[in-house]
Amino acid sequence: MAHDLETARHRLDPLIAPRSVALVGASERNHFAGLAMRALRGVGYAGPLHLVNPKAAAAFGLGAVARCSDIDAEVEAAYLCVPQGAVLDAAHDAAHDAAHDAIDAGIRNLIVVSGGFAEVGGEGVALEAQLAALSRDRGVRMLGPNCLGFRNNLASVALGSIPFIEQTPRPTIALVAASGSVASSVINYGIQQGIGFTHVIATGNEMDVTIADLIDYLTEIDEVLAIAVFIEGVKDPERFIAAAEKARAMHKPIVALKVGSAAATAAVAAAHTGAMVGDDCVFDAVCDRLGIVRVDTIEGLVNTAATIAATGPIARPGVTLVSMSGGVCEIASDYGAARGVAFPQFAEDTRAELAGQISVLGQMHNPLDLTGAAVRDEHLWATVPEIIARDPAIGLTLIAWNVPQVAEPSMPNTLDLIGKTVQNLATPALIVNNVEQPVNEYGRAYLASHGQLFSPPGLAHALDAVRGLWWWSSRLDRPAFAVSVPSDIKARPANERETLSHLSDYGVPVVPTRVARNADEAIAAAREIGGPVALKLLSGQIAHKSEVGGVALNLLGDQAVASAYRAMMVAVAERAPGAVIEGVLVSPMRANGIELLVGIARDPQWGLVAAVGLGGFWVEALADTALMLLPATREDIVTALRSLRGFKMLDGYRGLPEADLEAVADAVVRIGDAALALGDDLAALEVNPLFVAGSHVEALDALAVFDGNTP
Repeated sequence: MAHDLETARHRLDPLIAPRSVALVGASERNHFAGLAMRALRGVGYAGPLHLVNPKAAAAFGLGAVARCSDIDAEVEAAYLCVPQGAVLDAAHDAAHDAAHDAIDAGIRNLIVVSGGFAEVGGEGVALEAQLAALSRDRGVRMLGPNCLGFRNNLASVALGSIPFIEQTPRPTIALVAASGSVASSVINYGIQQGIGFTHVIATGNEMDVTIADLIDYLTEIDEVLAIAVFIEGVKDPERFIAAAEKARAMHKPIVALKVGSAAATAAVAAAHTGAMVGDDCVFDAVCDRLGIVRVDTIEGLVNTAATIAATGPIARPGVTLVSMSGGVCEIASDYGAARGVAFPQFAEDTRAELAGQISVLGQMHNPLDLTGAAVRDEHLWATVPEIIARDPAIGLTLIAWNVPQVAEPSMPNTLDLIGKTVQNLATPALIVNNVEQPVNEYGRAYLASHGQLFSPPGLAHALDAVRGLWWWSSRLDRPAFAVSVPSDIKARPANERETLSHLSDYGVPVVPTRVARNADEAIAAAREIGGPVALKLLSGQIAHKSEVGGVALNLLGDQAVASAYRAMMVAVAERAPGAVIEGVLVSPMRANGIELLVGIARDPQWGLVAAVGLGGFWVEALADTALMLLPATREDIVTALRSLRGFKMLDGYRGLPEADLEAVADAVVRIGDAALALGDDLAALEVNPLFVAGSHVEALDALAVFDGNTP
């Protein structure tokens, strides 16, 4: 992004890359102001700086004015480091313009450090609402409140109180974090590992500027090779989806550490920033659809973002690792298997070419052990990786060797050969430390001299990051996700028969049914269908028919059907008195297949979410479902089915017919389309079971629930 061209500036550029700044509440006794001054000087800020405090008292060797309105110059952004009770007045002073007041300070970008707003509830919510109204009415972009601000190492400007740490590596990763303290931990660890950050931005309550806004902004900056985010909750899902899709289209990876996997975490997060954590499994589905790499540790956040920034996308999932330690190769192989990282065996052509180089070793496994032969012949570190990097299954080459920590390391020729080799291989390549250790100035100089942005710290961290790298790479070419808005809202189905009919209208194969309003009609319907039949109660007021005796299965013959019908009417009258009974549905029994559950529910943040899994009693026995946002593609659904622990049941297990996954996926796509067509009042649509026998797919039962209407 060209920061010096006004026409090219993103709307957030004056906030995150301001050319002139003010510190409001500037005093040497103000801890936050002191941290802000240290950060400004630390990053080398050279633009206009204005100090503001009520007494216009000099501070930090600079003069001051009493109010922003006393500044006789343009100011692009101001950091309000004043107590909570003074924030509104300070914001009004900074944001005055001619349309609202005779005084025209007109600062259009504010950062608010003070807490005590929505995150504490009560009066804090009302105060934040007033601050939001000011932001909206005056056209002011606001970061915070309750945030520690930002540091922009590309533009050499900082406005905030994140403790300053000097960094020397080339900046490649942008960090956006809901928590300033977490941001500090991330950059401490990252700099220790030799990583440079382009931006560090703490968002706090996200009253105005959200993580989504910042992803949209950072994606456009060429120097940003990866975006790491720490998320407590997503404020605006539609903007978040749009920003994530923009990043994916531009091959800018987003790596996310989001809290909320534990139920108790929601309460902690609410107390922290007022965030809505949301359903953690749904957020997994969001990440899956948008290509966001989700991690669960600070180390994983840093190492995965840095690995992807260093390599860019890889074309194939296969990984190779070269070491001169058989033990390291064995450890890497075990780690890879546990993490789903593929170390494929080499192709015949590769093995033949290797034989000319390392036949003395007697093995050509992947990971590959060069043994002590690499001490006698250092050039093996060049020739062997060059051969195996050309293998058609290999997308990434790892060379296990510790990055030097001293000016004169042992085996300097080997280090030089390895460094030159990784620069010129046919696939992306990384040097991997055998164990986690800091990358000091010597290590940084070595990596930089060989064009390496990062060396993963230790085999476990490396393979965790590699798993995320391939996962992200494999999702770059998927079609963009677009929120579907139905143009023709269908009338609500009032009972199961109408729900099945609605599904049929959208091309979902449904079981043939007949409606019977007395025993004789049930007998006639059963005769017409032929074979064993099922009777199911038809009532828009009873959702769970089996709980009131409203289901009878495997009925064969007139007497069995008539007896079941009469017994059902008696049972329902006793267990659901007053319910309107419209009769029963008569349908054929299905056997020798698998029953799936397709459940669609409306998430308050993300809209309709579909779950697929084994149906019947397996739902509760295995708790095994996969979630995806709607609308979903057939590819999404096939991938979801394959991810189930019980997938072998669909794969011809013990003589069952192998399921036609494409036919299943087609039916689920159509069920999703049918759900979307029911409009925003639909709370849930469930098909349980969806019967599958080979290519025969059929919805046997269906239930639709609408807001304010629980049958």
